[in-house]
Amino acid sequence: MRLGASGYLAHADLASASFAAAADAGATLAFTSLQIPEDDPSSARSVAAAVVGAATSSGLAVVADVSPDTARLLGDSPWELLRSIGVARVRIDSGFSESAILAIARVLPIALNASTVRAADLSPFADVDVELVHNFYPREWTGSALSSVVSSVELAHSFGWRAGAFIAGDSVRRGPLGEGLPTVEAHRGLSPLAQAVALVEAGVDDVYVGDPALTERSWSRLGSFAREGVVVLDGVEAPGVDAAVSAALAVPDRDRVDPAEALIRLEGSRTRFAGLPLPLVGGQPRPTGSVTVQLATAGRYCGEVAVVLRDLPGDERVAVVGWVDEVVAVRRGAGVAVRLRRPTSG
Repeated sequence: MRLGASGYLAHADLASASFAAAADAGATLAFTSLQIPEDDPSSARSVAAAVVGAATSSGLAVVADVSPDTARLLGDSPWELLRSIGVARVRIDSGFSESAILAIARVLPIALNASTVRAADLSPFADVDVELVHNFYPREWTGSALSSVVSSVELAHSFGWRAGAFIAGDSVRRGPLGEGLPTVEAHRGLSPLAQAVALVEAGVDDVYVGDPALTERSWSRLGSFAREGVVVLDGVEAPGVDAAVSAALAVPDRDRVDPAEALIRLEGSRTRFAGLPLPLVGGQPRPTGSVTVQLATAGRYCGEVAVVLRDLPGDERVAVVGWVDEVVAVRRGAGVAVRLRRPTSG
C-alpha cells in the first residue's frame, strides 16, 4: 500500500505541516483538487504552486484532480503549468472527451475516475501511463458501497494499473460540510486506520487521506500499517494488569493465517506470555473489543492472546486484560500490536 495526504487551495495554510507529518509516517503521495468552484481564480496559480511545492518539498508525488473548469482557475496551458510546478499526475474528472484526455496524457501521466469509468471506456488508454482513483464523497449517505470499489479495483488490475481510494480524516475536515471525504460511505465514521485496512483488504493499492489534516496518532497508526504492515490497536488496560503483560502486548505479532470467526488470535503469543505474571482469575464477560489471555488452566493454550470480534460469554480459563477502542478487521496473517493505556482514575 502507498499512503497519501491531501492539501487544498482553501486550506493552503495546513498543507506544509500536513504533508510533513504524512511523509514522516511513510506517505509517498499527495492529492489536491484544482476544480473546486469556490476557489478564487485570481490567486489559484500562486496558491496551487505553494500547495504543490509543500508536497514536493516533503518528497511526495502530487496527483491533481482536474476538470475543464481547471482552465478557469489556472488560465491558459494549465497542463504545462501543472507539470512545471511539480505535479506528477493529473486525475481526470468528468467533462473531457477521449481525445482531450489523450492530449493531456502527452503532457502528464493520468489517473482516470475509478468511480465512474466503465470497462468499455478503457481500451483507448491501454498503452498510456494510467492509474484509477476513486471519488471521495463530502456529503453523508452519498458514498460508494465497498462492493463497487472491489469491482473497479479488479478492473484496474485487469489492465495492470494501480487503484486508489480515499479515507476520511479525524482532525480538520474540509468544508463546507465537514462530514469527511471517504470513498466508501460505511467508512465515514471509522478511524482512519480501520478505513485504510478495509480498503487494502478490498485490493486498493493507494490510500489517500481525503481531508486536509489528521491527528498525530492517526498518522502514526497509518504509518505502522503502510511501512511495516502492522495494525496497532489502541485501548485501555483492565485494572490490576501487570506492566509486563501490557509491554508484551505492544510487541508486534500477527493474526493466524487460519483466522477464527470470533477472535483475532495472536500467533506467537503463547511463547511470549506463558511465563509472565498473568491474572489469577478468569471468567469475566468478553464483549466485542476485549483483549484476553488464556490462563494456566487452559493447558497448552496458556498465554494465547486474542482480541474478541463479537460478544462472547465468560470462560474461567480466560482473563480479560483490556479493551481496544475500535475493532479493526485485520486480514489473515496481518501484523497486530495492542497498545493499552492505563485506566484513568475516578
